[in-house]
Amino acid sequence: MREYLKRIADSLERAFPLDPDADFFEKADAFIWEPGKNHFSEVSNIPADDISLLKGMDREIEQVKINTKAFIDGKSANNILAWGARGMGKSTLIKSVVKATSSTANSLKIIEVARDDIGHVNQLLKIIKNINKKFIIFCDDISFDDHETNYKSLKSLLDGGLIGGVHNVLIYATSNRRHLLSRKTQSNGEFMRWEEELDERLSISDRFGISIGFYECDQNLYLEIVRTYAKSFDIDIAEKELDKMAIEWQVQRGSRSGRVAKQFVVSLLARDK
Repeated sequence: MREYLKRIADSLERAFPLDPDADFFEKADAFIWEPGKNHFSEVSNIPADDISLLKGMDREIEQVKINTKAFIDGKSANNILAWGARGMGKSTLIKSVVKATSSTANSLKIIEVARDDIGHVNQLLKIIKNINKKFIIFCDDISFDDHETNYKSLKSLLDGGLIGGVHNVLIYATSNRRHLLSRKTQSNGEFMRWEEELDERLSISDRFGISIGFYECDQNLYLEIVRTYAKSFDIDIAEKELDKMAIEWQVQRGSRSGRVAKQFVVSLLARDK
């Protein structure tokens, strides 16, 4: 009977897990939240490049560093939106700075929330608002199309309207769009006045205190990124030859970005093995 009751208790705990406490968040610096199961998956090592490898974004790195340090120190800090060109390091910037900061500040934790789960974020806030940690809710590659309502939860969260008095939580988000809502002017089959639709779109992005734009890189920056990654991986190819190969790779890919530069260097590593 005792064993039977234990199996029931274990089944109930898996089905209805208890909310984590401060001790739980000592297990890692990063977590992925699954609201359907109220489950936090631990991320033992934040997948991010060393900050020294990030080229062409010194000012952006400093902005995120200063803001994150202020947050840890209990000072006023802003929510951050990194937006713009694909593959130019928006997510890498956020993760790299948070990883470097959390290595020296055990109180800082980052929780990734999927775009489709943003509508349930009030549930997450109820769990973490009274825990003696600093939490960054990370929403990667977000945007909202017509008829989606998740953006209303994000908008309310940025205003502090879902649960008042949450001082230990910030939102760091990335998007390929400057304005997170679709530019379409139709809602529920009825056209909105353009001024109203424009105000609705702008109102979400404007609620981020820091907005950092990323733009396509020129060839000089692209090659600088290639050389930096090649050096970090100890690739021994003459600079002139490396540049020539990198340009050929870029032309073949039909795009030029930090991501393309790293993919090129990884291809060299694979070739040498």
